[in-house]
Amino acid sequence: MNYTIEKIENGVATFKYEDGSHAEVPLEADMQAADVDNLAFIYAPKSGQAPASVEVGQVRAAVAKPEPEFVDTPALAPDVSAGIPQYILDRIAAYGGIDSQIEYITENGLEAWQTHVAEIKSQYPAPTE
Repeated sequence: MNYTIEKIENGVATFKYEDGSHAEVPLEADMQAADVDNLAFIYAPKSGQAPASVEVGQVRAAVAKPEPEFVDTPALAPDVSAGIPQYILDRIAAYGGIDSQIEYITENGLEAWQTHVAEIKSQYPAPTE
């Protein structure tokens, strides 16, 4: 959509679009023409659907939406252990996290880690069928 820069005052440009609508757009001194065109595109008229919570004539405050508060709710997390055999869960707990496994290998060597894994597997054996 084409636009015309009608005025620039105090670093704010008024764009008039070919459909007759206007936008007031803040500019910066180091902008290139392509940056201004991009802003004109961003501010260009768009169509949408108004939510039920707003209507023409309302006087509203322009405020930043607050960031949602993070609430740790582990009870709502899915139980990823469901269906996993207990010996596997025991082994995973004994191995430790990836970071501790890498640290073990770095400090003791790969062969020592393989021995450690074999010990864990013998401590928590897979059931025989």
